[in-house]
Amino acid sequence: MFVDAIAGQTLRVAPALDIRQQAYTYAPGEPRHYFAQLQAYQIMPYEAMFTVQTVAPNVSVAAIVSRPGVCVNCATCGEEIMNEREIKNGELTLCCACAQGAYYHVSASAGQALFSHKRLAQQARIQHNLASRD
Repeated sequence: MFVDAIAGQTLRVAPALDIRQQAYTYAPGEPRHYFAQLQAYQIMPYEAMFTVQTVAPNVSVAAIVSRPGVCVNCATCGEEIMNEREIKNGELTLCCACAQGAYYHVSASAGQALFSHKRLAQQARIQHNLASRD
């Protein structure tokens, strides 16, 4: 979903239902599915590849966009929660994963983070602070 917050217009872009079958029309000499699609998607007109619909989101654009720069930390896991997406549970401020259960599960070995979330959050805060000085 793409939102033009100023104009208030919201678009949904999705692949055309028959895009994979159409690929053979644009790459007729290629019998392998993947390579036919790879070649075709480079030359197919956008209108053949995608459907674009004007839609109305179930929540307001303001709720999606929120206020940039507003952030708090989860009382349970410590993760930074941006753009007013925190959930209040009594006196506790929680992230969605801690409050309602995550939509994912951790597959890396316990204690082996691929990236340091705290370091990434710190870098994001530094960049935000530098940008807000301008």
